[in-house]
Amino acid sequence: MHKTFMITITVTLLLTATAMARAETRIYQTDKYGNVQHHLPSYTVQDNGRIVETDKFGNKQYQKDGWQIQGDKIKPVDKFGNVQPNKPSLTIKKR
Repeated sequence: MHKTFMITITVTLLLTATAMARAETRIYQTDKYGNVQHHLPSYTVQDNGRIVETDKFGNKQYQKDGWQIQGDKIKPVDKFGNVQPNKPSLTIKKR
């Protein structure tokens, strides 16, 4: 299930990164039928490109690791926003 979630979040992040709005964007987990799972953590894409986990009440979990969109890369960051070069990053491939 973890692999499926990571694939889903990766695709969503790629789509969000290519057409990122000025306002924050929320990414919700869904079940296999497409129903939004409000009781599970979601993610917020901030206008500066940082992706932060958000709990079911809408509170951003800054104490947890997240991601940072930098150009065509999505890089993992720690709770302070420092890029973690020892962890794999994602590349946005445009078609």
